[in-house]
Amino acid sequence: MTGKKKKTPARNQATAKKSVTKKAAAYKKGFECKACGYRLVIDRDCNCGEEHVILCCGQPMKNVKIAR
Repeated sequence: MTGKKKKTPARNQATAKKSVTKKAAAYKKGFECKACGYRLVIDRDCNCGEEHVILCCGQPMKNVKIAR
C-alpha cells in the first residue's frame, strides 16, 4: 500500500463561527432609592389594589424594572 494521507478540507471561517443570538432580558418588579441606590426586588405582588409607599432615606422609592 502506498501511504498517501488524505488532507482534511480547510474550514471556512464563515462556517466555523456560530451565530450568537441575544436573549431578551428578563425583568422583575422592584423599587430603587434615588438617594443611596438601594434596590428592593418584589418577589410576589399582594394584589390588594392599593399602591404601597416604601420609604428609604426619608423619601419614597421609585418603581423600576430590575434585570435578573
